[in-house]
Amino acid sequence: MKVNRALIADLSLAGVCLVWGGTFVMMKNLLGREAPLNVLFWRFAIATLFLLLILPKRIPDKKTFKYGLILGTALFGGYLSQTFGLVYTTPARSAFITGLSVILVPFFSFIFLRTKLKKETMIGVAMALVGLAFLTYNPTEFLKGQIFGDLLTLVGAAAYGLQIVLVEKFSQKSQALPLVIIEMGTVAFMSLLLAIPFRSLHFPAQWTDIGQFVFLGIAATGLAFAIQKVAQKHTTAIHVGIIFVLEPVFAAVVSYFLWQEKFTPRTIAGCFFIVAGILFAEISPRLFNHSPDSESTIFKSNSKPST
Repeated sequence: MKVNRALIADLSLAGVCLVWGGTFVMMKNLLGREAPLNVLFWRFAIATLFLLLILPKRIPDKKTFKYGLILGTALFGGYLSQTFGLVYTTPARSAFITGLSVILVPFFSFIFLRTKLKKETMIGVAMALVGLAFLTYNPTEFLKGQIFGDLLTLVGAAAYGLQIVLVEKFSQKSQALPLVIIEMGTVAFMSLLLAIPFRSLHFPAQWTDIGQFVFLGIAATGLAFAIQKVAQKHTTAIHVGIIFVLEPVFAAVVSYFLWQEKFTPRTIAGCFFIVAGILFAEISPRLFNHSPDSESTIFKSNSKPST
């Protein structure tokens, strides 16, 4: 019986996106009881230990260690901003704004990798910005602090976009698996360093919180990154582009049913334009331009950080 690796890869990535989408509500609930830095430390400490157990043991060279520290710092900036932002905003809004990291990638790629900016990218960015305006602009929400959370999440999305480009830049020059472990470990270590002076670090008191930390560390971080790295080698860039957009959609569905998040016509319009902008910017170049360099940086980098 012939194994359809492309189908398995697509289903695996869809499963990863489903897990990631669900973690926005889980993180929101945890942040009601736990400090953001405590959540980040335990999540990435568990992920690092898990990867050390399942991945082949290789001693990283100096270059890999250096690149892992840089990537981990960028990833830490993304998770720190997104996690603190989630304290003030809703799970679905956080997910859709985080998704903007996809269309920020070409701009960082233009700066660091000297790739060309395509007109499809600019059109997609414009559509997504319209969606962001629909999603976030409401003067009454300034009083609730929700706009502050949205802005922090947008900063996190920019940090993710930078991290994605740096992955492509560094992955060609270093050992892939040790690079991932050092990256995860750097996030855990930086969370620890920042948590100590703020007295935010403690062992979770509730067994349910311990279970959620284990799930976030193993399933939503360590295992998800490992599956993603393998799966993206066996599917097409167009498939990946469509699948990645499922993450905020899954987050919205989970948030509606489990967090009772309310969606007004304005927020629905905002979500629609963001998804449409991401799809247009990332997929249309590959539909109408089949040149070797037409694939977006995000899909060649094999790394898309998420919640």
